[in-house]
Amino acid sequence: MEKITFLRTSARKKAFNKIFLTFLILAIYRFGNGIPLYGIDQEALKKSLLQIENKNAILQIMNMYSGSGVTNLTPFSLGIIPFINASILLDLLVALFPSLEKLQSEEGEFGRRKLMFYKKLATLLFASIQSGLLIFYLQPYLYLTGFFNLAMIGLQLVSGSLFVVWLSNLIDKKGLGNGTSLIIFANIIIGLITKNIYASSLVDPFLTLEIAILLAMIFLICISQSARINIEVVSARQLAFLENYDKTLLNNNDVDIFFQLKEAGLSIKLNQAGIFPIIIASNLLPFIGLIFSNIGINSNLINSLLYYLLIIAFNYFYTSVFWDPEKISEQLRKASVSIVNITPGKETVSYLENVVRASSIAGGIYLSLILFSYDLIKQLLKSYLLNQINISSLIIAVGVAYETQRTIKSLFKNL
Repeated sequence: MEKITFLRTSARKKAFNKIFLTFLILAIYRFGNGIPLYGIDQEALKKSLLQIENKNAILQIMNMYSGSGVTNLTPFSLGIIPFINASILLDLLVALFPSLEKLQSEEGEFGRRKLMFYKKLATLLFASIQSGLLIFYLQPYLYLTGFFNLAMIGLQLVSGSLFVVWLSNLIDKKGLGNGTSLIIFANIIIGLITKNIYASSLVDPFLTLEIAILLAMIFLICISQSARINIEVVSARQLAFLENYDKTLLNNNDVDIFFQLKEAGLSIKLNQAGIFPIIIASNLLPFIGLIFSNIGINSNLINSLLYYLLIIAFNYFYTSVFWDPEKISEQLRKASVSIVNITPGKETVSYLENVVRASSIAGGIYLSLILFSYDLIKQLLKSYLLNQINISSLIIAVGVAYETQRTIKSLFKNL
């Protein structure tokens, strides 16, 4: 009994340490966002960019990922963006090159560490390129434009971005996990707090209706995170049980066992990719919109449709990359388990491919419908409160909160 109590106390302490460390890392990250970048006229830059921030999608995305963006330049202004870009690149390369795919799926911990090393190298490359572009854009606001001064600013931005990646990895290893998403979540929450949404109670006659709409949207987002498709499977032992099944011989307890066996199955999350399609689409859309505007195409309708298509495409891509039907079929075969009414082997692989394809497209369409509905309601009501809240940021925040509460619940479930 004393041993069980000791183990429970140790597990409880470990769980609290993970939570405390996660909050401590996020606090350090937010503290770093208050350190001004060396060599820049921050006030002049802030006055200039605040005038165009709400109309400039790139500035909005940088604010979401860094927590301060370029309206208040800090060493963390690039935030987690270079690492996200590096992750997208590596995921594409893994899908294209069998050697990298083998490294990810067959080499175990060694393979994962090697891929993470490649991601960090790619992060360094993206951070260097993006800091160079940012410095070029900020030249009118620099006190000194000599090579040494530019190099110092670039070094601050690149080292700050790599430090953020290190903090993210620290959350993954010793904290609650999902470090990249938690950092973005912290930025979104800080952004909501700093917005003057409380003024809506003074200027908005539809405030109660808008709060109800926000709660409904949060409910729909939670459904997108939790909805699952269950595929009935049967094992060799279950087959023997079902073949000898005789309704006249079953008592009530046997019936309960029968239905438990029938209900046990292969669970597939409707939205396997989680919030990543939203993050990636939000990351790419401003740059695509910038290209369109430069060639004379400037339409909010086209940008919105492109955004929805990107979400559906990336939801399908990420699901197809990380949920391999052939491997699932092989694992079912090794466990002597088969899908009900589906022949093991090629037919099982084909069936799983169809299910994964359909679920990923349905999940992407569902997310797009949430975005479309919110934008439509916002346009119809022309409300102050809804215009202050970005629905993409809300989906990311709710998605991260949902996964984090599941992680915390799993830490305490045996206590």
